[in-house]
Amino acid sequence: MREAAVRGPYALARVTVVRGAVARSLLWTGVLGAAAGALLPALVPRLPAALAGAGLFLAAAVYGAVRRRAWWRDRAATAQRAPFTVTVEPARLTRRRHSADNGLRILGGLALLAGAGLAVGPAAGMAVAGLGAGLLLSVRRLARWERGREVLLWASTDDGWLLGRRSATGPWSSTGPAAGRVRPVVRPAGGARR
Repeated sequence: MREAAVRGPYALARVTVVRGAVARSLLWTGVLGAAAGALLPALVPRLPAALAGAGLFLAAAVYGAVRRRAWWRDRAATAQRAPFTVTVEPARLTRRRHSADNGLRILGGLALLAGAGLAVGPAAGMAVAGLGAGLLLSVRRLARWERGREVLLWASTDDGWLLGRRSATGPWSSTGPAAGRVRPVVRPAGGARR
């Protein structure tokens, strides 16, 4: 079980940064897919497809905003103070890692949505964009929780998108707000730290 305490040095990424990267990827993939579906000729007339897409956007946004809400709140409340042996990953590196690891998935999603646009117009893309918007709302809610308690929440970098099975997600850790301002270590050609 991943719920057991993790021992030894390991790396942590901010929960809001990881989730925010996922949410923005879904949002912009959906927007571009919806645009392609609106421009391409589809089997469904544009007006019914747009109305269906609007309904799917709202439903997906609500789902993304409330999905696992109680679980996330409980995980945040039970986060343990991060030990000194951990390495915290700067937000910029987390976003870069997300883009590098999931670039092909994003391109594949765009291709699928463009293909779906031939059948249902922009509806499929609007549903994906709604899910991304809902997840972004949940990220902002979690960020407000952090600010109110003056803590930052972190998860292991091995937990990926934090979208998998709950039992496969390790325990969270917490730090003070200063840890969020960490910067990458720059090593010049000579090898000395700067």
